[in-house]
Amino acid sequence: MMFKTQQTHSFTAAAIALFAFALPTPTFAADWVLVAGAKSGINKLDADAASNLYLGKVNELAGVGPVTLMDLPEGNPIRDSFYADTTKKDASALKAYWSRMIFTGKGQPPRAMDGAAAIKKALSANSTAIAYIEKSAVDASVKVLLTP
Repeated sequence: MMFKTQQTHSFTAAAIALFAFALPTPTFAADWVLVAGAKSGINKLDADAASNLYLGKVNELAGVGPVTLMDLPEGNPIRDSFYADTTKKDASALKAYWSRMIFTGKGQPPRAMDGAAAIKKALSANSTAIAYIEKSAVDASVKVLLTP
């Protein structure tokens, strides 16, 4: 009887371990910030405004006018985190959304940039541009408009 109990516990422990390894590993949100150039007239945005801009629902801000948006490339974890936090869309839902918008002629996605350095350079040349970058890339050349 003792042998049967030990054998059952060993089997249960092995089954639990196998099940735990089969579960997907959690992904941790990347630290992003929404920024504008240091000399921009844009000072603050909320998550709803960011969502509306980045989904092409609006393309200008009161007191500023048309806004230029910059994006990171598909597959970038900062991009995935930004869109999940602001628009509540994962990468595949976002791709489907923009496919519909392009097909129906209702909009184009923001221009993808190579990374934070390219974004910061472009922001310094355009006072009505905004973008999101990794929090660790913030320096004096940008001002933070929104944090998660």
